[in-house]
Amino acid sequence: MSILGKSATKDGWMAIAARAGGICLGLLAFSAAAQYPVKPVKLMSPFPPGGGTDIVARQTAQSLSVRLGQSVVVESQAGAGGLIATQTVARAAPDGYSILFGVPSTITIAENFTRNTDYNPARDLAPIATVASYFTLFLVNPKLNANTLGEFIALAKANPKKFFYGTPGNGHAFHMLTELFSRQVGMEMVVVPYKGSGPSLAGMLAGDVQVMVAASGAVRSHVQAGRMRALATLQATRLDSFPDVPTLAEAGLANLNIVNWFAVFTPIKTPREIQGRLEQELLGMQKDAAFTEKVKALDFGPVGLGAKEFGALLEGERKRWRDIIQAAGIKAELE
Repeated sequence: MSILGKSATKDGWMAIAARAGGICLGLLAFSAAAQYPVKPVKLMSPFPPGGGTDIVARQTAQSLSVRLGQSVVVESQAGAGGLIATQTVARAAPDGYSILFGVPSTITIAENFTRNTDYNPARDLAPIATVASYFTLFLVNPKLNANTLGEFIALAKANPKKFFYGTPGNGHAFHMLTELFSRQVGMEMVVVPYKGSGPSLAGMLAGDVQVMVAASGAVRSHVQAGRMRALATLQATRLDSFPDVPTLAEAGLANLNIVNWFAVFTPIKTPREIQGRLEQELLGMQKDAAFTEKVKALDFGPVGLGAKEFGALLEGERKRWRDIIQAAGIKAELE
């Protein structure tokens, strides 16, 4: 006798089959999440090799590989101010095998400039955890007749638009910081956007640009060798690695008080079990002396915020950057 009784219908059997199929798919998805990862994971970096983002991304991948028991491979995909890699991950299969190494410029800043309405980081990406923070320096070519920040400001104000400053791309955080600082002191310079921190650093060393804001870890060897001159740190306190470099406040200016972070994101529909596993391992790295010591040696600061805390930080940042960009009249155009 039919389990539906005498009134069994074709539609009834189809409904049961559909429910059974749904349960099976759910079990398969849960099983896949529970076994994650069973193949190499791609950690997408939004900028080319050589810059601060790439340095920390590779250290993160190395440590995460050990913790996950599976290879985590960094894949650099530069372009459009970091948006190419960011959008690639946002549109990737939500299975945890394509994850993003994000920075403020691609997550909380770019939305103010992009014309692509099909993509929204707040809607399309899930914040998993922060990994590290980076410290920034205001740098000039050592050939310039400016040994202090005050001397450079006077030189730049006396020669409007004579000096060129390099950035890793239009809309990058370093672009925003330089413009914000320039407007604060009343000087005009010409922006030269490169495709990543590595190329912008090369442009500075070649003398194609005379000014740049950069992560201290990426330029420490160049400053020590005299190839660049650090005039100020944009942090609220002096850096241990640059004890002689003053803060903006010490130079008589207002501190910018901007938080700089590196963090991991997944496509928004990635199963919670996989997001939770990644969050657990990323936060666990902060307790791993091998990871924290290497990050500190590179002149970055290890810092771990979980998904909930990090999500709240992002909301505040989005408003802050939007207000700053509007007030300063900063313009950029990203595809």
